[in-house]
Amino acid sequence: MRNYKEELEKQLEELRQLEKEASKRVKSYKGLEKGNIRVSSRNGNYQYHFKEEGEEKEHYISKIDISRIKLLLQRDYDEKMHKHLKDMINRLEKFCSRYDADSIDDLYERLSDGRREMVNPIRPTKEMLIKEWYDRHPGNRNSYEKKYEFQTIRGELVRSKSEKILADYFHRNNIPYICEPEVRLRDGRYKYPDFALLNVKSGTTWYWEHLGMIEKDEYATNNFEKLMDYEECGLIVGKNLIISMETMERPLEIKAVAGKVKEFLG
Repeated sequence: MRNYKEELEKQLEELRQLEKEASKRVKSYKGLEKGNIRVSSRNGNYQYHFKEEGEEKEHYISKIDISRIKLLLQRDYDEKMHKHLKDMINRLEKFCSRYDADSIDDLYERLSDGRREMVNPIRPTKEMLIKEWYDRHPGNRNSYEKKYEFQTIRGELVRSKSEKILADYFHRNNIPYICEPEVRLRDGRYKYPDFALLNVKSGTTWYWEHLGMIEKDEYATNNFEKLMDYEECGLIVGKNLIISMETMERPLEIKAVAGKVKEFLG
């Protein structure tokens, strides 16, 4: 189940901004006579009538005074909208304070070991989903012989310093990942992205390809062809594929990595 708390809080902030604007509008009508405006239709033409506060009878407003009609109608709309937005904010704040999708898993996790061993949860817990993902996504599939020189915190051997930096960042931020998964292309060939990662919140799999030495023509050409191969088999940048790059002059930046992780895996 997707946790919508963050999206609800963004919606709440948007409503608060709209309420501020509506409040600003309402305050701008200070000094305008109070009362209600009524709109009627006669022979296909609209007529406007205004009943001032404290008066018993309403009076007709000529269309010659169109600016006054617009102002009164706008105030009527803005006051109603301001009240409506405040009500929406109040209801959404109350809902957000009680909404907790993770509590579904917490109920199972809080069981004693003896109970948990005998109980089948209503849905797989996060730990179960992660284990299942690892079972379905074996790593280290690339048999291409090249010296592995760098060891990650988890003990994996990777081909470059940048791959170690990335793997260690994923590990420190509790992002499930594997190195060098296998992707089958349309023509039957296989490619091996640097990483496959699990977005735990959405349950989706993302692939990460790091392009180093892109200042070298042959290397860049080969990797652009690889990206074309990825597209043909459904791996699209920004949809399920993440790209990071570096050159000798511009090494991998953790800030950029963190931004991509937050956007696609957070």
